[in-house]
Amino acid sequence: MNVAFVAQPLDGVLPPRQNSLGLIVYNTALAMADAVGTVVFASGTGGDGQPGAAAVDVRFVRSRFDAVVERLVRDHPRWAERCRMDVLADASLGYTWAVANQLRRTPCDVVHVMNYWTMCRTLRRAGGRAKIVLEMQSEWLSQMDRSKVSRQLAAVDCVLAVSDHVASLFRATFPGFEGLVATAYNGVDVDAFRPGRIGAAGRRETGGPHLLFVGRVSPEKGIHTLVQAFQLVLKRFPEATLELVGPRAELPLRFLVGLSSDPLVSALGRFYDANGVSTYQRDIDGLVESGGVGERVRFSGGLPHRDLIARYQAADIVVNPSVSESFGISMVEGMACGIPVVGATVGGMRETIVDGVTGSLVAPEDAEALAGAIIDIWADPVRARRMSEAGRARAVAMFSWRARASRILTAYRALGAK
Repeated sequence: MNVAFVAQPLDGVLPPRQNSLGLIVYNTALAMADAVGTVVFASGTGGDGQPGAAAVDVRFVRSRFDAVVERLVRDHPRWAERCRMDVLADASLGYTWAVANQLRRTPCDVVHVMNYWTMCRTLRRAGGRAKIVLEMQSEWLSQMDRSKVSRQLAAVDCVLAVSDHVASLFRATFPGFEGLVATAYNGVDVDAFRPGRIGAAGRRETGGPHLLFVGRVSPEKGIHTLVQAFQLVLKRFPEATLELVGPRAELPLRFLVGLSSDPLVSALGRFYDANGVSTYQRDIDGLVESGGVGERVRFSGGLPHRDLIARYQAADIVVNPSVSESFGISMVEGMACGIPVVGATVGGMRETIVDGVTGSLVAPEDAEALAGAIIDIWADPVRARRMSEAGRARAVAMFSWRARASRILTAYRALGAK
């Protein structure tokens, strides 16, 4: 069996410049390489070269058309918006055409498309008899124009969801879809992400307990709730610290808040002004300052993925208070490192976390409940250690790259791909 993965247009696929989805594509292809032939199509020039994993054939394609459209949107935003050039830029038609041209010269049995549902009809025509697998790492399909999505789904043999949550949303939105719907959780390198010598299972000799968040500082991630909860945590553990690792970069209004029918997500519109410009960074800084917690909170910015391991190992709890989360990879990475986790009862986190066993689940947008869960774990070292051990075992069993590859290969074979 030969499989062609199609990365999102802007994804960095090769280390050390991988983004989250680029990392997923690359490591999935690598985990499958001993069972099937794999090729990954990605946007760019390939200037960083191919890393040591020669089993993954990464082919970079470029599009002058997309480059021109992106330049127009950047240099003439008002004109571009009136002419809907921003929508054209989001579609990345040039990248789609370039990948299609490559597919015509690349024999494959499966074309595995990451998230970009708008590519499917074009890639179906280019792929000949290849099965089209659309993997959704987000809730986009349930939020977009249903007639437009349905036309693309006619070319799809399988929708692969990152969680049962995403799969259920898809089935409810498109009950007439006749193809296969399956779930394949994201993966983590459980050999690299492993317990260290400090953390919840063994307190530091000096300093207070350390709380870690990994992800974008963006409204849907619930950082405002986290800061409010941390103020309450400090009343019980005044030496505690909170570190936020990830870029201070909110999603544009149109990408999530403006699409969602979830009232909790829609309510995040309060963090955008009348022109759709986010005020979130200013709002978060204001919360930190007004709460008097500035000396105990550190924004560390984005880090290379390999550098996250030490951050996880140094934590006592990994927290994710998101209002919207298709999967929640930081919860799995934290568990792999033997750290108890606290997440919100939204999306895929209800599947990754076993409440009371590997960590705790609390209602979203509830600062008091979030603080209570953190305090309860820190106040009971024996319980924290049990969560640490259970989380590590669950991550190894369910969320390794090998486990992910096995789920996907099962789906391919169910389609009759050989």
